[in-house]
Order: sequence, then C-alpha cells, then structure tokens
Amino acid sequence: MRGGNLTREHLIRVSAELFSEKGFRAATMEDIAQALGIRKGSIYYYIKSKEELLREISLRTMNMLLEAAQNIVSSISHPPKRIEALIDSHVRLLCENLDLFTCTLRELTPTNAGPFWGEIVGLRDRYESLIRWAIRDAKEKGVLKEIDEKMAGLALLGMMNWMTRWYSPDGEKSSRELAQIWTDIFFNGTGKREVDNGV
Repeated sequence: MRGGNLTREHLIRVSAELFSEKGFRAATMEDIAQALGIRKGSIYYYIKSKEELLREISLRTMNMLLEAAQNIVSSISHPPKRIEALIDSHVRLLCENLDLFTCTLRELTPTNAGPFWGEIVGLRDRYESLIRWAIRDAKEKGVLKEIDEKMAGLALLGMMNWMTRWYSPDGEKSSRELAQIWTDIFFNGTGKREVDNGV
C-alpha cells in the first residue's frame, strides 16, 4: 500500500502486527514505514509518536471489549447465558483481532504507554468490573457456588487472554469451539455441584 492510499486504520493494524512480532521497543517508525511502503515522515501526518500508536491500538482493543460486554450485560438477564455470551464475545474478538489483542496484552506497560497508561487502565478496569459483576450476580442467584468473583474473573480472563500466546487462525479449533471449551471449564470449575473425589 502506497502513501496515497494509506488510512489511519491500516496504519494501526500494521503497527499492531509489527509491535506484536518485534516488541514495542524494538520496532521502529522506519520499520512501520517500510511495511506500509511509504516514507517515514508520512506517518506523522496520521500519528505523532509510537506511544500514540500504542494508545490507539489499546483503545481499540479495550473499547471493542467494553462495548460488547455492555451490550451483553444490558440485554441478557439469564446469568449462565450472560457469562457464556461474555466468554464467546471475548474469544471471538480476540481471534478476529489477534494482533491488536497481542500488542495490547503484551506491550502495554506504564513505561511503553507513558502518559496514556491511566486512560487505558481505566477502560480495562471498567471491563473487568463487568466480568466480576456477571460472576457475582450468578453466584447470588445460586448458579455458582461461593467463590471470590475477583479471583474467578481474573482466572477466566487469564485463560482467554493466554490465547494470544498460542492461537492460530489455522488451528484445529474455531473461536466458537474454543469459547465453548472455556465456558465448560469455567462452569465445571465453579458450578454448584458435588464432586466425587474418591474419598
């Protein structure tokens, strides 16, 4: 893609791919320009710095998660179906936007993000609070056993986010199949049931 056809969206997507492959610190603006087939100076028409690119990548990642979660929480009242939908949404968005998620989850640190850190963390906290609320509501409705919703939420998010380390679009499982597996693991691990442990 030549400079005349460059869009901000394409710039962000290519940057996310490079940051994911090389790391935020190692990837340079020259690397991005070469990948886009443009002069480095042309990038600054769209963005001021690498930190601003990381901000845009992370904002897109967190906003798509937050918007989807808000829609699910407001439209689904059945606790198990709500949690299942939240898992499905997170996994689907991650698989469809793997470079954005990989870059955000691996490269977003206080040092890399600079002045934008607080803004991104605020969105992350809002998203995580919705996950915790869904778990707490399911617990209060008797669907889940007594469990620390913060720890359960972190475990669930960790399980899904770790997919950035191994997921491949060419793998044997689709995003939908993976979401169903995580849903089954989550409810079997926290479901209100007796377990025969052989004692």
